[in-house]
Amino acid sequence: MSKRIKLNVREKGVLLIEGIGTFLLFQIINVILIAGIGPNKLVNNLQTNFQGLLDKSWVIILVLVLEIFLTYLIVIHTYHEMELSQIKKILHKTATDNLTKQINLKVNPNLQNIVDSFNLLISNMNRHSEEQRQSEKSKDELISNVSHDIRTPLTSVIGYLGLIESKNFNDLGQILKYTHIAYKKSLEMQNLVNSLFEYANVQHATSRLNMTKFDMAQMLDQLSADFELEANKRGMEIIVNSVPDKIMMKGDTEKLGRVFNNLIMNAFKYGKGATHIWLTAEMKEKEVVVTVANNGKSIPEDSLKHVFDRFYRVEDSRSKKTGGTGLGLAIAQSMVQLHGGTIAVTSNDEKTSFISHFPISKSQD
Repeated sequence: MSKRIKLNVREKGVLLIEGIGTFLLFQIINVILIAGIGPNKLVNNLQTNFQGLLDKSWVIILVLVLEIFLTYLIVIHTYHEMELSQIKKILHKTATDNLTKQINLKVNPNLQNIVDSFNLLISNMNRHSEEQRQSEKSKDELISNVSHDIRTPLTSVIGYLGLIESKNFNDLGQILKYTHIAYKKSLEMQNLVNSLFEYANVQHATSRLNMTKFDMAQMLDQLSADFELEANKRGMEIIVNSVPDKIMMKGDTEKLGRVFNNLIMNAFKYGKGATHIWLTAEMKEKEVVVTVANNGKSIPEDSLKHVFDRFYRVEDSRSKKTGGTGLGLAIAQSMVQLHGGTIAVTSNDEKTSFISHFPISKSQD
């Protein structure tokens, strides 16, 4: 809650003396005027001017009210000057000592605008400072995660190639085994580097969308066909459902294809025990809702809010086994957001669903 400026004893004394002095000055002026004109003449003039409606008592009351009002205005003006002086001191102290703390003051409307503007400036500076800190923290985490994820396969590559280099092998079969492992680890690093470039590109402020008009239902059908063989190998079935059968909208088909590709691959890798993957699209009044769901193992509740974080893995063992980079869902989220949409995840014992919302406008129809 804002507090008013408190005056010190000296300032209160100044206001009191000024108020009393001003009022007494008005009384002295009254005496001089009355003495110069004479009371009878003054009353006669007033009676003449007001056509006899005013008498001497009304004149005195009217003059006293006017004098009190003028005295009040003068005292208030001085008080505002004192407020301004204190605000200047507070602003100077805040600027030199702690520029992150807002001024908690309530003053007259004219000065309140200055205080509010200063507080808005402080608020914006604090927000930008926090964003910068978060950005630096994010960069540090990114470097740390990338270093960790590259170091592990790189160590294996160097190790196995080192065995070959030092001729620490028995036969050609062992050489082929070592080179095969080194090759697979190299592919892991390549996959990570490619994902990093893709993530960096989609996060870049100048990242552009190549918008075209397309049928979302047809895109899902094509994705189902592309992953049919992989689904059959895993004993899974992909089911596509669209309401209506044709959903025309605008978007970058390459990036949207990447979104759903990542979500389907995520279902393959981490939907342990799943028998079905559902691809559904629904046209609503102001948006298109696309869901990629599977009936595999659910995601723990405490992990749901982190699944879109860079390098986050629900289970490290699963990620190592599947060769995931921990960037797939972060890339998918960024691409959805580029389209002005949102993506969320729900998970229970029956189904895990990644739900994307894409806004549409009349111009897209």
